Amino acid sequence: MINLRIVLFFIGILISCLGIAMILPLLVEIKNSEINVTNFLISTLLTLFFGISLILAFKQEEKKINVKDTILITTFSWPVMIILSSLPFYLDVNCENYIDAIFEATSGLTTTGATVYEEVESLSSGILIWRALLQWLGGLGIIVFAIAIIPIFNIGGIKLFTQDWSEKPKDLHYRPKEIAKLLGSIYISFTLIILILLYASGLNFFDAFSHALTTIATGGFSTKSSSIGHYNNLFTELIIIFGMLAASLPFTLYITCFRKNFTSIFDSQVLLFFSLIIFFVFSVALWVHLNNNINFFLALRLSLFNSISIMTGTGYSTENFSNWGYFANTMFLIMMLVGGCSGSTTGGLKIFRIQVLWALVIKELKTIRSPRAISNINLKNININENIINSVMIILFCFIFSVFFIASIFLYYGYDFITSVSAAVTSVSVVGPGLGNIIGPEESFTQLPSVLKLLLSFGMVLGRLEYLAFLIILAPKFWIK
Repeated sequence: MINLRIVLFFIGILISCLGIAMILPLLVEIKNSEINVTNFLISTLLTLFFGISLILAFKQEEKKINVKDTILITTFSWPVMIILSSLPFYLDVNCENYIDAIFEATSGLTTTGATVYEEVESLSSGILIWRALLQWLGGLGIIVFAIAIIPIFNIGGIKLFTQDWSEKPKDLHYRPKEIAKLLGSIYISFTLIILILLYASGLNFFDAFSHALTTIATGGFSTKSSSIGHYNNLFTELIIIFGMLAASLPFTLYITCFRKNFTSIFDSQVLLFFSLIIFFVFSVALWVHLNNNINFFLALRLSLFNSISIMTGTGYSTENFSNWGYFANTMFLIMMLVGGCSGSTTGGLKIFRIQVLWALVIKELKTIRSPRAISNINLKNININENIINSVMIILFCFIFSVFFIASIFLYYGYDFITSVSAAVTSVSVVGPGLGNIIGPEESFTQLPSVLKLLLSFGMVLGRLEYLAFLIILAPKFWIK
């Protein structure tokens, strides 16, 4: 049975946390005496009022949450949070309309990194911090929420973060709340490490802080229009690469490493992830070297940063890789689709699902060869049951259908093939920049019609929710007592 009071109560808590987070950019605006002080003050007060009102109105002693409640909280908190977090953007003079504000807020909270701002440097310090903070909150929220309130998903909840089933929740010897605290501590620690290193590399504190937030969230919002390419600093690039890779691994695996031994981090999903990274980096580097008349070591540097940025779903750039040719663009599209490891802040299909799909192909080939033989899907000597397979297949179908549908709409509006496909993939994979001259790494999404911005925003939310929660609430049986 659905308990709407509990749902609204917890949504109120989330909204209140969002309102508290708005205080930071408000203080930044006040410190720098910038134009958005009033805007952030209004946004903060409205958000806190709405959140606290829900808490007070639906407060109750019994706060037990059932499965249906958790799904509703997860699903409906996103549009509410997006609408409220868009207020500072909408009130900003640089925002042309409310759709743009929604797009920017959605891109931030889902850690996508696509933007409607053409000249980021023209934004106030408060807006820049708010963009970065939204991505940091979105990244953290996915980690904690998937553990705490989505346990019924066959590849979600705690299981999502237990590294392709190699670690069971009971093996961690922690309750969900304790795991959430540990993950939060790890998340904050990585943020601080990246902040210190970026500051040491020569970035001012403001830029270092902003990029630390968006790096660990694999978000990609930058304080510069030319992204990380603005700094042209190898040390800075290496630090951000470290942060992107760290955020792309299962966060619960870090708990396992600290509790047992460091070598436990090198399991099948992680090894496959790094193997793919190496393959894509060298493939793109060799192509850029041979076809763009660029020194191999420079090509390797460019490929290393941009390939990792795309595959991790971060979306930073040091170069306009859209101009690297069809082979490189194809590689980037594949990287967008694959994504990072399950249980990380990245998007895409995720490595674990790729492993399951490949194992399924091998099983079917064995069945064709030996019809009477009994063949099970096995990863690291752990059987993958039918429920997991079904979940993976559902997500794969929804993913492909979403890309096809969004790309078709773009084509209908007259956009070229590479722009249409990359826009679809970058939204549902929550990557950030697309490919081509319209939405490429050196461009923004501001030229798109409002209807397409809304379509991409919806795709971002679906990609971050990974479809299952949305599909469940559409089922009539969900609403039956």
